Order: sequence, then C-alpha cells, then structure tokens
Amino acid sequence: MRNKLKIILWYLKRPKYYGQFFLKIFRRLNIIIFKNNEDIAIKWCQKNAVTTEEAILQITGKTIRKPIKELFLDIFLDAKKRADSCPVKMGGAGNIDLLYYLSEYLKAENVIETGVAYGWSALAILLSLSSRKNAKLISTDMPYPGLDNSEYVGCVIPDTLKEKWKLISESDTYALPKALDNFNHLDLCHYDSDKYYEGRMWAYPKLWKLLRDGGILISDDIENNLAFKDFSKSISKKPLIIKLPNSNKSYKFQYIGVLIR
Repeated sequence: MRNKLKIILWYLKRPKYYGQFFLKIFRRLNIIIFKNNEDIAIKWCQKNAVTTEEAILQITGKTIRKPIKELFLDIFLDAKKRADSCPVKMGGAGNIDLLYYLSEYLKAENVIETGVAYGWSALAILLSLSSRKNAKLISTDMPYPGLDNSEYVGCVIPDTLKEKWKLISESDTYALPKALDNFNHLDLCHYDSDKYYEGRMWAYPKLWKLLRDGGILISDDIENNLAFKDFSKSISKKPLIIKLPNSNKSYKFQYIGVLIR
C-alpha cells in the first residue's frame, strides 16, 4: 500500500504524466481481458518461435561470429560494474546480440528505440552505429513512477558512445512524435516501452510508416498480448518470432517479434 501511495504522489507532482496515470488506472480495470489475451499470445509465440541464431541466419544469411559481450569484452565488463552499482533496479538486457547484428546487417544510421532502463539495448545499437559517421539513435523513456530513476537511465552507456545518442524522457504519447520528427526515414526500430495492447497498436503504425524498404521493426515481450500478431496481420507481413531464455518471469521464455519492411 505504501508503494502504491508513493507512485500516486509521483504522478500528482508531475502534471505532464496525468494522461499516462489515468490510462494506467483504466488498464488496471481491464486486466482480466489482457490476461486472457496473454494466454493466447504465448501459445502463438511458442508455436512459431526460433532461436536468436536461427533468426539472424534467416535474415542476414550469416551466423553469429561471437556474442556481442565477447566482441566488446572490456566495454561490457565496465557496463556491468555501472549496472551493479546502480541504486535503482530496472529492466533486463533484452536481445542485445539480435540488435547489434541486425544493426550491422542494415548498416543502420537512423534508429529509434522506445524504453531504455539501464541502456543495454541502446549500448548494443550504439556499438554498431559508432562506425558510421552520420548515424544516430534516439531513445525514448518514461521514468519509473516512484523510483526516481531518471539520472540512471542509460547508465551502462559509456561517454564515448553518447555523441550519437539522444534521450527523450517522456511517455510514448509525447516522446515518440518528437523522436520521429528527427528522421525522414528509419533503418531500425526497437520497441520496448508500453506493453499494453492499445499502446502498441498506437506506436507500431507510426514506426512502421517511417521505416525504409528493408528496414526492421523489433518488438520485445510480444507474449503480453495479441498486438504484435494483429499488427502483423494488418500489414500482411509474416513475422519472425524469437524465443529468449527468461529468468525474471513465471514462464521459461520471453518472445521478440521481428518484421521486415
């Protein structure tokens, strides 16, 4: 109860997040519907999933040479130290091998990411973008209500990579349009923010519209509901689904969706 009050007070002190607060209340009232959709989504993901290695081979025609943590060993050792010393516990690392190798395959220069936390995914993308002169990553991230984590968002990203990185610290409703205004096209999008159905179905079309031909949309945690399945059907694209071992939830795998424009 004390934690809930802390979250409510956090929102009350920040008027720009009132819309997000009332939306969260509405979603809580409809949680049973989302849970039912989650069961269906998990079965769909399980039926169609492949490994990260298989997905990268299918998309690029090449096998992974080494995990990204081995390619950039010193950088990731330093990053882990910064994450371990962070006083706020945030989200997991995501599929950093997928993000790095697809960025390399696309020779990506224009990239958007929603959801940052420690910044593991941004780090993977930036390690690829660092080799391209005009490349840039814009990340959007809403602070965790009640945790005061703003100053730690992206803490694993070294200063040497921040030249090509911009962070917009607002909810998707405000941040995503601002991020999109920085590009005339996108090479890669990584969606890892609003997990609810309507949030995804609001954001996916906006990202998809700006993707160039051959560009890639990646969405984490698609097992939460049927949004990724429904969006794929709406654009008549067959998605690639990747399973990733998951120790943080009640089921064995988390699932990542990939769509190629």
